[in-house]
Amino acid sequence: MSKVLDSINEKYSDKILAEKIDLEDNRDISIEFNVRYVPHLLLVDAEGKVFKQEIGYMQEEDVIQAFEDAGIKIKP
Repeated sequence: MSKVLDSINEKYSDKILAEKIDLEDNRDISIEFNVRYVPHLLLVDAEGKVFKQEIGYMQEEDVIQAFEDAGIKIKP
């Protein structure tokens, strides 16, 4: 997932931010969002609301599509 998130940041940094969090160093986040498996993606809108959670690997296109499906325009 790291490569996918890096690619998203390179291509769409003006629209979204893909952030990687080490859960061993940030146990509070894993508890708050009930993260039990890695990779675990939390897709969050501009207000900080999680609108989708995915467990497991996602292709870059699927991550972008999830934002688009939530009404967050990423691609022109």
